[in-house]
Amino acid sequence: MIQCLPLPALSRDCALFLDIDGTLLDFSLSPDRVFVPPELPPLLRRLEAWLGGALALLSGRKLADIDALFGPGFAAGAEHGALLRAANGEMIVETSPNSTLAVLAAPLREAVAARPGTLLEEKSFGLTLHWRAAPAMAGELTVLAGKLAAPHPELLLLSAHEALEIRPRGTDKGAALETFMSRQPFAGRRPIFVGDDVTDEPAIASASAMGGLGLHVARDFGGATQIVRTWLAESLEQGGGGATA
Repeated sequence: MIQCLPLPALSRDCALFLDIDGTLLDFSLSPDRVFVPPELPPLLRRLEAWLGGALALLSGRKLADIDALFGPGFAAGAEHGALLRAANGEMIVETSPNSTLAVLAAPLREAVAARPGTLLEEKSFGLTLHWRAAPAMAGELTVLAGKLAAPHPELLLLSAHEALEIRPRGTDKGAALETFMSRQPFAGRRPIFVGDDVTDEPAIASASAMGGLGLHVARDFGGATQIVRTWLAESLEQGGGGATA
């Protein structure tokens, strides 16, 4: 078993925020082909119970995708915080879709259709170009996306792991974390966030600024999602939260 790096164990007074892809799950050639270790959803449920419900998943994925991966009922910030949902199903934040994204979607669809191994992930509040299966296409697609987005200053382009995020300005995982921290059962706890790329940096910064801890998979876990999962399981075991998977 891979051993966790020396990190402080979680405590029951924490509020835990977790990115998904590259943090809890290894990347795959396409977002719909990721593998969810069967022990992971039950582990997250036990952590959620141990923390009194103060666990949320913060992801660039659509809300329906998060539920499909882990099961419904988790507090979640989807599409980089454009949608925030409490564990009881209450929608906390529901941003209006940006109509400009449709202007970019059509030419980007044509671009990926002409470049085997690339794909366009279309979401309500963003677009993501993926080239994990065709890394040589990264430069071409990045330049094209930049040209298409240039007339629309309300859009933000962010590099991710072998992908490019295109989304409206004004929402990010840091703001999502802060919104959750203003509500029960998160309020008054110490925020802990774990993420892996540039889109996670706002939440890493917010958690640290609020007296908590912002952790990065590459910097703090040797770049391995298995180490993140092991750290979560060992924290639960050490805290008396029940048997780990």
